[in-house]
Amino acid sequence: MGVFFMSIDISRELKKYIPVFQQAYEQNINEAETSLRIGKFLEDVLGYDVFQDITKEHTIKDRFVDYAIKLNGKVEFFIEIKQAGIDLREKHIEQASNYAANAGVSWVALTNGRCWHMYHLTFEDGIQSDLIWSADLLSGDLKETASKISLLHKKSIAKDEHEDFYEKTKILSPKSIMQAIFQEQTLRAIRLHLKRISGISVEEQDLTKSIKAMISPESWESIGDVKVRRKRKVKPATIGILSIRPEEKDAPAAVAAGLNNQAKESAKD
Repeated sequence: MGVFFMSIDISRELKKYIPVFQQAYEQNINEAETSLRIGKFLEDVLGYDVFQDITKEHTIKDRFVDYAIKLNGKVEFFIEIKQAGIDLREKHIEQASNYAANAGVSWVALTNGRCWHMYHLTFEDGIQSDLIWSADLLSGDLKETASKISLLHKKSIAKDEHEDFYEKTKILSPKSIMQAIFQEQTLRAIRLHLKRISGISVEEQDLTKSIKAMISPESWESIGDVKVRRKRKVKPATIGILSIRPEEKDAPAAVAAGLNNQAKESAKD
């Protein structure tokens, strides 16, 4: 999603750790040594108190996750650490995802020090892990990298900025945008605009075919099936059989007669 505003600018602190993780990567230090550097990084760059906010080897049903990050006693996210020289892969998140599911935690960071991958988990239909952002400290733009990793800062987590970023990412996903375009009223607005600038009427079916042709087959496969969503037509309300009870003497005779006639007509139907 590119560079976005950082409420917490960690660029200066992050820059100091680039040579640390560069050396760790080149020497391919083991997981335990990588973990030590991550712990210091959490304290120096991301603002966590090592005694109050960070739990190392957090226990979940007789199993351990490398780090649990807590605020006010509540676990906000887990960190799964891999050896510095290992490339991060999707399979590496599976074990941590299971731990998170058992603990009811929706966020897991996967890192080898150099690279950071942040996953959001949902548990409605099994365990679904979605990569929300990734960053590489040793390549790419420092400001963009800092803007992403700053979402893990203690103050950012306290303000739920990671949740806000997730919602924004979700609403700007290709599938979400295509669903918005394929709304009946959106397509109508496009057709009206095309007619206004060209004088030519375009059928909805032709427009949807043209839009789909702009998207590569690979992209459509990731987007999934998107159909035109039409506004529901509201059925007119029907009036049931009405009658005026004898005791309702206060009702005007004309109104009572009209309502009873309406009831008789409805009964015939």
